[in-house]
Amino acid sequence: MTDLSTLEGFHKRWVEVFNSHDLDAHAALYTEDAMLFGSVPELIIGRTAIRDYFGGRGPKVHVARYPFPRVVMISDSVAATAAPVDFADGDTPMPYRVTWMLVKNHGEWKIAQHHGSPRG
Repeated sequence: MTDLSTLEGFHKRWVEVFNSHDLDAHAALYTEDAMLFGSVPELIIGRTAIRDYFGGRGPKVHVARYPFPRVVMISDSVAATAAPVDFADGDTPMPYRVTWMLVKNHGEWKIAQHHGSPRG
């Protein structure tokens, strides 16, 4: 298992579970009360709703490229990140910009707020 105590390890794990389509592992990377603005107009609130949101993506949707994001440390246990992310649905590019607000609880990073919007 990837080390979730570092931001680098967390980033790597998020890409791994996104691409594996393991919804339970993916949802576990979010706080219980996390918020997500994704590719739908509604604000998605809570780990279960976020799991359902990611469960609605197509089977060929994956991360093609997600460079390590720009990080601003708010405190030792709160970090804000931003990066361009290249998702794809099969061979069809889906360029996005993604921001996260991460919190460190019990030695592991989790996403408390996630925003993704199309670039272009």
